[in-house]
Amino acid sequence: MRNFHVLILLIAGSIKGDSEVFVARTGDEVQLPCPVNSAECGEFHSLKWYRDSSRMYVYSPVAEFSNAEGSLVDRCLDISQRSLGPKCSRGYLEVTDANADLKISPIELMDEGEYRCEITYIDVSNNCPVVHFTKLRTVAAPEYVSMFINNNPDEDISGQVVGPYSSGSSVAFSCESGGGKPAPSVSWRFGEEDLEGETTVDENILNGDITVTSVVVVDLEREHSGAYLYCSVINEVLDEPLETQVQVDVNVAVKSVFIEEETTGQEDTEMVISCSAVGGRPLPVISWHMPEGVEFETEEESEILEDETFKLISKLTFTPTREENEKYV
Repeated sequence: MRNFHVLILLIAGSIKGDSEVFVARTGDEVQLPCPVNSAECGEFHSLKWYRDSSRMYVYSPVAEFSNAEGSLVDRCLDISQRSLGPKCSRGYLEVTDANADLKISPIELMDEGEYRCEITYIDVSNNCPVVHFTKLRTVAAPEYVSMFINNNPDEDISGQVVGPYSSGSSVAFSCESGGGKPAPSVSWRFGEEDLEGETTVDENILNGDITVTSVVVVDLEREHSGAYLYCSVINEVLDEPLETQVQVDVNVAVKSVFIEEETTGQEDTEMVISCSAVGGRPLPVISWHMPEGVEFETEEESEILEDETFKLISKLTFTPTREENEKYV
């Protein structure tokens, strides 16, 4: 019968309790603490910083070695960043008798994660903390917001007039925002009416970039002609929403056409008749039909009404003779 021996390894030192949480915006600097307490624990041989399972920094005062690693030195491998020279690293260690803090600048979205520093003391008999945890949450304001017609996602229509569309038709619009973290909320407003869109969130696993897309279907009626459609995005980083808008042009039928009350003319005296077309969009066209052989002139004036439709007035000027008596215009 074989005898099995179990070897139990006791790690000298301890793990410090709950993680501290830091929140940092992209582009900022953050300093993550790692207490070393040299006064009580003595000198340490080496110290390593990790983000999740990836090693980020190695430091050894004994070997006189101090190097950032992983994504903290990505810029050093990018030829387009060579002008940075020795400053290409985004990670630095600030060491005192009490701390070996990791500084990261500028912060990028992908820096988010749980950080831990692992300390190897020269004297392991003091039962000093050897692992310290810190959580870093990265945030960023949305970089842009753009609007598209859903069947043409390659053309940004922000700030434009779109249409014209027929009254009674439906149009799908999409609103896209990128660069924000956490994912921004999206809201729609058409004229004075709040609309509910269908929103999807996509995250790039390589760099942490988040793209939010919201789609809304607008049912167009005559009262919507000239109305503005707004898309707004906001997250915890923004003080005010980031907004874009388009103006929607809707074609509507003329509401009414009328000629001023019957006018009595006098032979060989100039006569003026007015015809008005109200409530149409685009600007309507007024045509006159006169008895054969009658010479006439027309003059038009138009205005935009409060509902963004048009009122057109056409004035007909001619000189009647006895041959036009009781004829129709």
